[in-house]
Amino acid sequence: MKIASFATALMAACMALTTPTMAQESFKIGNLSPLSGPAAAFGIGINRGIELAAEDVGTFQVAGKPYKLEVVPYDTSLDPGKTVAALNRAVLNDNVKYGFILGAAVHGAVLPIIRQNGFFDIFMGAAGKEVTNAENPTVFRFMASSDQLYYTFTPEIYKKLNIKRVAFMGPNNDLGRSDVKVLKEIAARLKGQGVEFVGEELVELNAKDFQASLLRLLAKNPDVIDTNASPTGTVGLIAKQARELGYKGYFISSTAVLEAKALVNVAGKGADNIVAYRIWSGAPTKLYDQIAERHMAKYKEATLGTVWEAYAATRWVVEAVQKAGTFDTKKVAEQLANSTFQFHPYGPASWGGDKTYGAKRQIQTPLPASIIKDGAWTPLDVRMGTLE
Repeated sequence: MKIASFATALMAACMALTTPTMAQESFKIGNLSPLSGPAAAFGIGINRGIELAAEDVGTFQVAGKPYKLEVVPYDTSLDPGKTVAALNRAVLNDNVKYGFILGAAVHGAVLPIIRQNGFFDIFMGAAGKEVTNAENPTVFRFMASSDQLYYTFTPEIYKKLNIKRVAFMGPNNDLGRSDVKVLKEIAARLKGQGVEFVGEELVELNAKDFQASLLRLLAKNPDVIDTNASPTGTVGLIAKQARELGYKGYFISSTAVLEAKALVNVAGKGADNIVAYRIWSGAPTKLYDQIAERHMAKYKEATLGTVWEAYAATRWVVEAVQKAGTFDTKKVAEQLANSTFQFHPYGPASWGGDKTYGAKRQIQTPLPASIIKDGAWTPLDVRMGTLE
């Protein structure tokens, strides 16, 4: 009996050594974002958000097979041509079917490729129905849209800060041109409260000298200059140069995620009274704090503004893939659109926009507005960013 038992155990051990284990495959998520230049913080933050989410997701099962997340980065410099090249490379060469694409301004160029290939676009950008609509069923906007932010905050912030005269200095691209139209519409609606739109300047994204444009705007005596989706470095330069020209009013970053330390490094005390509609000055959830602590431990610097949204988007998409039981992007899109998510760092998240955009593809979460005082973000307002 002892010999038989030993032989049985030996045979089992041999079988364990020779039987192949199920190979673990990669679920590739692209990051088509600026990873260099003045907007690099946006793309680097997305990369890190995906990496932190991958740590928490670990190995996961889809239709009985094990997968592990793999981030595939592509530096687009927020340039439409580079973004087209990156998406073609991702789809045709790297077999990437899911990816973060940052910037509304680049989307006009890549939407035909997205539609043709059914690419699942984890969209990080503002604008409105130009991108989010029924023609683009695999495009999900995982951050607040321009419409959502402007209509949620602008009337209340203008009232709080006694803003009457409004000027715009935003990027000379599709997003800047689209958003200045929305701002003009809101200012017109607020005419009864004494609000007036007094001037606009569209500037190149990589510009560094804004004095001529600022002089034209400052001649109109604005109470606020809306800097729209300009990156942190650009907003810092605009603030510095405007203060040097004697401007005492507010700046509002209506759609971009700005870094306070970088703004202060450029503009010094001139960074005070910069308002941002998407910046939390205090943690809305425990998860928000936990991610910030992990980011500091892993990357040795304060959390970049896009990290939290990228973290949530990654985990929510993986959850949708698992529930759909497939990587088919159209089936996953149907699953995701009808889901809610309780583990967003901002608070419970859902999808809206079906009435406004004709598609339920706009994320809805609590949203903050903050203002820099003495070099740090301080609370200004918090509202639920709903969109019908």
